[in-house]
Amino acid sequence: MFHRLSVLALVFMLAACAAGGRGGDLISRDQGLFGVYSRQMLLSNDVHHVLMGHVIVATRGDETIRALIIHQRRDGVHRLRYSSAWRGGTELPYRSLARRVGGCTHGHCRDFAVGMIALSPEMIRAGARSGLRARLFGPSGAIAIHAPPALFSEALARAAEM
Repeated sequence: MFHRLSVLALVFMLAACAAGGRGGDLISRDQGLFGVYSRQMLLSNDVHHVLMGHVIVATRGDETIRALIIHQRRDGVHRLRYSSAWRGGTELPYRSLARRVGGCTHGHCRDFAVGMIALSPEMIRAGARSGLRARLFGPSGAIAIHAPPALFSEALARAAEM
């Protein structure tokens, strides 16, 4: 399932490129994709790298996809690459997107896709209450991220209106 999840997330990120960073609807009737995305918010403001994120909730047939999409604000130095995400000693369902998507992610064509964390229904509800703190690990080292509750609650509210 995670492979399909990453493919659908890529479609959503690219489809939303022209929509700006405000959040909105994702609809591709030809592909049977229907969903929503939250606005972008700051996940990490490290000394040398800024990571942004947004949450998607989408359906295709009877499958629901929920994910935190992580992207790097282009800094002119190098692209970040991570291979895993951890929270409190537990590995999260993370998929690197660094080699798969370039140029434009979700309304900011100066961003690079870094990766995504698949969200279970429980994770997205918990995120709406307290956000999501995690650490990304990989060839670029380690970096802490915090996705604020507003990302999750906004995506859930938009999804409830679908």
